[in-house]
Amino acid sequence: MTDNCPNCPRQDVAPVAEHTRGQHISHLYQCPACGHVWSTNRDLGAYGQEAA
Repeated sequence: MTDNCPNCPRQDVAPVAEHTRGQHISHLYQCPACGHVWSTNRDLGAYGQEAA
């Protein structure tokens, strides 16, 4: 799952790390354009997905 950088206009940034625990998935991102680092946490059930 890609994300858009919250610090600059860069779109479709791929995660550099992923962690799944139960129905929750976390992604760590680093923007290749500006170097900004951020993470996301999602509940897979809210997206109609199952943990792999």
